[in-house]
This record gives sequence, C-alpha cells and structure tokens, in this order.
Amino acid sequence: MADYLGLLVQCEDLYAGVCFDAGDWPDSALADWISGIAESGQVDRETARELRRVMRSAQKLRRFWESSPANLPPDHGDFRTRVDIAVGAAAWRPLLALARRGLEVSPDAELYEEVKERFRVVSGERWMEGVSYEEWLEGRP
Repeated sequence: MADYLGLLVQCEDLYAGVCFDAGDWPDSALADWISGIAESGQVDRETARELRRVMRSAQKLRRFWESSPANLPPDHGDFRTRVDIAVGAAAWRPLLALARRGLEVSPDAELYEEVKERFRVVSGERWMEGVSYEEWLEGRP
C-alpha cells in the first residue's frame, strides 16, 4: 500500500524544485522522478494517474519559471505562491486527489486534515467543516 502522506511530500518537493530550479528538471529528470515512485510497486492505477497529472503540472511550472516575465508579483520565496502564480488551482487538484485516495484506501486522521486543507485550496470552500475525523470515520460505509 502506498504511503500517501509521503507521496504528497514528494509531489510538493517536485513542485518546489521546478519552481526554484527549473533548469535542474529536464524531461528526463521528471521521468526519473515518476519512475522512482512507480518502481516502489505500491502505486495502484488511480494513484499512478494522479502522479502523471502531477508530472504534467510540474512540466508546466518548469516551462513558466524557465521563461518567467520580470514583472511578476512577489512570491516571498514560497513555492506555493509560485505554483499559484504559474498554474493556479489546477496544479493542486492531483494532490487533493492523492490525499482523497489515501483517505479512501487507508483512513488516517492526518490524511483527513490534508484533504480538508487541500480541498479549501482547490475549491475555495470548506470540506466537512465541523466534522471531526472520528465522526467522519463512523459515518463511512
């Protein structure tokens, strides 16, 4: 079974890498990144599909930051701001889907919080507001 919290960290690390060091991430490095994850043998089809979406977002981020215009708003050294400037919520959707997949496959309080936060970032709305992890878990079929 995949470590979904670990996958989320790896995806964010990838985004940070391509935002700050775009030149270090040619297509071959991106292919190596996804191959390394896939070779773990813990990735199912749905997870692999979302990881491919992450990689495509990383390619877009890389292209943007390789040729970024000089008049961009300040990013304060935060990769999340750079992701939002370059691609926006579309880049965060596959990470939300990974968190949801992890919550579906292996419910966990930390993943529940990840889904709540990532849902807010992607949709601008709150998810399961006021419902604790324990209440959510009890209501699962």
